[in-house]
Amino acid sequence: MHAHINFLHFFRNRELNELYISIAIRAFAVSLIGVFIPIYFYKQGYTFFSIFLFYAIWCLVGLLFSMPSAKISSKLGLKHSMLLSIPFLILFFFFLYSLEKFHWPLPILSVLIGISTSLFWLSYHIDFAKFSSKKNRGKQVGLSKIIIAVFSVLGPIVGGIVLTFAGFEILFIIVSVLLIGSIIPLFFSREIHEPYPFSLKGFFKGQKIKDILSYIGFGIEGKMGAIVWPLFIFIFILGEKYISLGLVSSLTLGVALISIIFVGKFSDIHRRKILKTGTVFNSIIWVIKSFIVTPIQVFITDALQGVSRVTMNVPFDAINYDKAKEKDRVKIILQREMYIYVGGILLFLVLMFLTESLVEIFRYGGPLSSLLRFFF
Repeated sequence: MHAHINFLHFFRNRELNELYISIAIRAFAVSLIGVFIPIYFYKQGYTFFSIFLFYAIWCLVGLLFSMPSAKISSKLGLKHSMLLSIPFLILFFFFLYSLEKFHWPLPILSVLIGISTSLFWLSYHIDFAKFSSKKNRGKQVGLSKIIIAVFSVLGPIVGGIVLTFAGFEILFIIVSVLLIGSIIPLFFSREIHEPYPFSLKGFFKGQKIKDILSYIGFGIEGKMGAIVWPLFIFIFILGEKYISLGLVSSLTLGVALISIIFVGKFSDIHRRKILKTGTVFNSIIWVIKSFIVTPIQVFITDALQGVSRVTMNVPFDAINYDKAKEKDRVKIILQREMYIYVGGILLFLVLMFLTESLVEIFRYGGPLSSLLRFFF
């Protein structure tokens, strides 16, 4: 019955429906290659320092471009802002594809991807906050994550297979075509303009330290799980096998998919209790992961973390959208995005100078960054 209600809601809310379809296509496209980007740099002979510097600059550009992104989305509209992000992302993939031949400076790639992610995610979250309902927001966030998980679960496996048998060139072409297609569903309805009267003083007014720390923790833990951990296990545990890494990533998403169904429902009733449970659970998993040494241990712990991350992230997003009331919607989402980038910058600056201490980063940084959301 619960699934039936969600299914009907999917078709009733046209704006969310468009977002669901768009993010599904984008999620599949990005999942084809996203987990392999740091590994691609590694295979090209870049040091850990250079790789982490690339991500630090990416986050810095995202941070600096967040306010201009808010102004652009206010003037052009949320959907056109998301559309504008796609050329930057495709250009990033072109530079990435031709990196071996032309040896582009990595900061150029960082600028391209930083602008793209800033334009897209700020507008996406403002759009979702505007059209999701507080009463059903946990289920709506859960449904969005289910859709993302469904279309992402095969991505790393397919991406690993394409990389193994066809190479990066074919994979980049496939990803670019999908990214262009992902934006089309957004324009089945009218454009949306969210006014944002820029004021630096107004931006910082009323901010709470617990919210700031929560966003920073989200940025640290998210980047650690999506970038640093896959790079670590690929090199030191999985024997540098693309398909093995793809299987691990897909297993994590598959287990997360199952848990999303339950977490989305209960987060509408007990948002903060579910969030607290998820932060503690995820912290414990990070400690356990710092001790693993075999591929089977990777599979088990990553599957468990698929559950813990869902338990933590679904209510976290729902609460964040709750905070984004109409008059402060752009401001709250902008704060979220900027402090998430701050978290990423802090993580990669530390990693640049502690490349020999990745295990300790997982053991201490993972739990701490998770627990920062405990009081959100």
